[in-house]
Amino acid sequence: MKKKIFYRFFAVTLVSVLLMFVFGVIAVNLNTKNVVSERLKEETELASTLLNDHSDFSSFEKYADNPELRITVFDLDGNVLYESDTTAELDNHADREEIKNAIAGNPDTVERYSETFKCNMTYYATKVSLSDGNEVILRFAIKSSQVTSYITALIPFLIVVLVVSLIISFILSNILSRSVSSKVTEIGESLKSVSDGKYTPIKTDMSEPELFAVLNQINELNASIHSHIRMADAERVKLNTVLDNVSQSIIALDRSKRIVFANKNAFTMFNGSSHDIGRDLVFLIENLEVYEKITGHLDSNYAFTCTYDSMELSVVISKVTDGVISDDICAILIVTDITKEKLIEKQKSDFFSNASHELKTPITVLQGFSEVLMNKDGIDEGSKKQIERIHKESLRLGSLISDMLTLSKIENGDVPEKALTEVSLEAIAGEIIAELSEEIKKKSIKAEIVGEAKLVADQNMIYELIENLVSNAVKYNKDGGTVTVSVTDTDAGVCLQVKDTGIGIEKEHLPRLCERFYRVDKSHSKRIGGTGLGLAIVKHICAIIGAELSIKSDFGIGTMVTVIFEKKNLFN
Repeated sequence: MKKKIFYRFFAVTLVSVLLMFVFGVIAVNLNTKNVVSERLKEETELASTLLNDHSDFSSFEKYADNPELRITVFDLDGNVLYESDTTAELDNHADREEIKNAIAGNPDTVERYSETFKCNMTYYATKVSLSDGNEVILRFAIKSSQVTSYITALIPFLIVVLVVSLIISFILSNILSRSVSSKVTEIGESLKSVSDGKYTPIKTDMSEPELFAVLNQINELNASIHSHIRMADAERVKLNTVLDNVSQSIIALDRSKRIVFANKNAFTMFNGSSHDIGRDLVFLIENLEVYEKITGHLDSNYAFTCTYDSMELSVVISKVTDGVISDDICAILIVTDITKEKLIEKQKSDFFSNASHELKTPITVLQGFSEVLMNKDGIDEGSKKQIERIHKESLRLGSLISDMLTLSKIENGDVPEKALTEVSLEAIAGEIIAELSEEIKKKSIKAEIVGEAKLVADQNMIYELIENLVSNAVKYNKDGGTVTVSVTDTDAGVCLQVKDTGIGIEKEHLPRLCERFYRVDKSHSKRIGGTGLGLAIVKHICAIIGAELSIKSDFGIGTMVTVIFEKKNLFN
């Protein structure tokens, strides 16, 4: 860089000096010509004052045959009256420019080529009045080579000045290039130190105020950048520490399915390493089925579970929508090892199922004996009430065990082979409302069915689903309330809505309504009965048949449960 700066400075100086030399020569030439012209004018005018008559022409004889000066006298017609050059041809000069200018009263110098002297000559002519009243033209001429000889004599001096100037410019350019190069190098080293994390400020000098101000600004900017880099590095270390210590595997992908980022747990889970960064996801996730399922949903938010080697994994794909980040990162994968949770869930489900089976027989016996005792004569009123309470509780417990068995079968997939038939939703809803007529009448509830629709599905499952929804709508309704079952057949699918004007549910309880045994108000639920498994059963049935379940509720106003059956997904 130093050489480049030197060459540029020297080139600029060289061009400047050469231009000054050329313009200097031109200026000297012009100035010399002007001096000679002025001198020629002065001598001609001075000589004109000496002419009174024709006898005075002889005063010019001392210039006869002078090779450097030529004196000529003409009449107004251009005829030569006197010529100092005896070898010159005495032809008419009326057409000469200097003669015309003199006759017109505008004398001026004229330079042109002379056939007599075979060189450029400078002429000046003026009109002179003689004592006898006649007028003549006095002309002086000198060779233009006198100017050239002067310049020729001056050129060696100008060349010496040129060489000295070039030597000085060479030295100064070298000094200046070193100075600038050292400053630029120092600025570069300072900038490099910022990127290396070891910031070194540029040395400043107050003797150069403009440069001092610029370097100070660069130092301030570098210090600010260094501070931001340190803060960013600290935040990056914190973030990487957090991401490396979370239990999930986190992987960021670009649009070409290449890995942009992966935390420590991702490499551990899939037996990868940091060398996989920048490579296609297939180098980390080698199971092609899982790989294709992930890469096929990078443009949307998607979640699924899968088996990978001996692990059960939950995969969540989040599409990146930020305009700036999405240019580099297309999607983020969050992979969780749910093997233990699946095992615990299976153990719980097995216990749930076994306990239900074991309890079913004694509860049935209890129901039978309590019915026998209730119908037996000779039992006092107090004992009879206790037996009725035992019977009532045994029925509730039996209903709970029945729901537990149903839920357990659904969760384990232990259900009979689906018998696909054409099912009328409004007909099933009407049948269920008829079964609940006694409770509906007791609470003075108005139950109605709006619309009609049919779909091909397993009738038992659809019945179980609608029965749980309508039963809840009746149980948790107010006296004199309304239960509306709406059925709509659309191009997208069949929509079932069960709406009541009951007690409603607070917003904070809605996310947990489908959990088994979850109660919003335990005291209220215990008073009106129910197993706490109805919505859990509904949720699992919807999952099996591919239906979409949503619940909306306003506390004190009522609840609406919506189930959308997608025709294309029903029991494929």
